[in-house]
Amino acid sequence: MHDQPLSHAPEPEVHRVAHAWVIRLTSGDAQPADIAAARAWCEQAPAHQQAFVEARRLWQLGGQLAAPQARRPSRRHWALASAAVLLLGLGVLLVRQNAWDADYRTAQGEQQQIQLADGSRITLDADSALDVQLTPNARQIVLRKGEALFDVAHDPARPFSVQAGEVRATALGTVYAVRREGPQAQVIVARGRVAVSDAASQVVLQAGEAVARQAAGLGAKHPVDTDNALAWRHGRLVFDQAPLAQVLEQLERYRPGFMLIGDDRLRELKVSGTFQLDRLDEGLATLEQVFPLKIQHYTGYLTVFRSRG
Repeated sequence: MHDQPLSHAPEPEVHRVAHAWVIRLTSGDAQPADIAAARAWCEQAPAHQQAFVEARRLWQLGGQLAAPQARRPSRRHWALASAAVLLLGLGVLLVRQNAWDADYRTAQGEQQQIQLADGSRITLDADSALDVQLTPNARQIVLRKGEALFDVAHDPARPFSVQAGEVRATALGTVYAVRREGPQAQVIVARGRVAVSDAASQVVLQAGEAVARQAAGLGAKHPVDTDNALAWRHGRLVFDQAPLAQVLEQLERYRPGFMLIGDDRLRELKVSGTFQLDRLDEGLATLEQVFPLKIQHYTGYLTVFRSRG
């Protein structure tokens, strides 16, 4: 085993260490002890974890995953492939480990119906997690990741609010959905009204309206087709001129493994259509037929999208 990278490092040194771990694990001679040491370093601080995930993504986009070769691979190629699989697996663990102790969580492709003691109902979408705290004075939900639909029981004495990162969505007697992807969040109202706020601003949404928070803060509210936006409740995902990168990011929540775009020119390819959640592979095959792209499958857990020709 090589000398270990530094265990605690200030910015930007932490990024250098993260890249060192990625290089180590894809060197072709990574040992189990290296994997364990990398995991331990990442678990020391959230900044370590985030830096490792970013370094892994840069490694992926750098074209390190070559297309299958017709000739018999060498032992070094097999070692590199094994290390890549270990690296991807470690990345999955790191991305999701913050939700392992959540009150409620779902796996990829799984949805869950939750009945709260106050009579409210929650539909938790795939690859999502949340915490619930009911007190005599308030009902507070923390959405750690993913998406959930809330059908709120009326109780003026106990406000019902959902915290998703910097966004707080407080029900005013309603049905609404909240989605969280890292620091970004979106609120969609299907019935009633919802007050949405962050540290700088607040907006009240009516049925058929949505608002999103990006890095710059809370955006303007806008109309939304709630049937399409919340179609996941009925086993579908509906996209209307959505970038391919966004489509694949959503599909990953319902399908095991990773989907990687190997050609940046495909990232903004506009996709419209409906995907049946129980037949996602058929939907991917349709993409390959309709658009100028080629889909390559590596084992059952890595799918790479490249330009055709």
